[in-house]
Amino acid sequence: MTLNDEAYVSDGAPRSESANNELLDSLVHVGDEHRYEFSVLLKDWETGKGDAGDIIFQGKHAGGNKPSFYLMAKRNEIAFRSPLLDLQAAVVGDVRAHVNKWMRFRVDVRWAEDRTGYYKVSAELPGESGFTLKKTYSDVNTFHPENPTTFGCIKWGLYRPASSTAAGDPATRVVRHDDIRITDLSTS
Repeated sequence: MTLNDEAYVSDGAPRSESANNELLDSLVHVGDEHRYEFSVLLKDWETGKGDAGDIIFQGKHAGGNKPSFYLMAKRNEIAFRSPLLDLQAAVVGDVRAHVNKWMRFRVDVRWAEDRTGYYKVSAELPGESGFTLKKTYSDVNTFHPENPTTFGCIKWGLYRPASSTAAGDPATRVVRHDDIRITDLSTS
């Protein structure tokens, strides 16, 4: 997607995303425990430029709400963030060696309106033979929309809400996603 190109503006922001909001069995509801896995390749990614984070995957509350969580590429890292809980942690501290290579991520979530929820974030980087747990947040409220809603969905692609060429962010970014999976952990 390219900044300043109207073809990539939707709902007032630069984005090129897909979502599962039409797949009823995969939607987010309070009480669900889901595992989200996906592979991502940062194609010819320029690192170390700009301060904005480019969102590559998110668990989103419906109804125009902010996301519960997202993974973003920011400068040289990939970070997990929960904006309404003010949580952020590096998942991949330095992506430079992994540009143009497939990385795999896993986010386990218990969707809760009280402090019984959790996020467990794992990564499998090129050359690794399995996932490594990178960060856990326990006893957190994971379903916390600001506007009333009873469900949410996941989105993947590229969303660049704060990016700007005037601020030094690269104009064009290409991210590829593959092997997106949603597993119901409450029945596994």
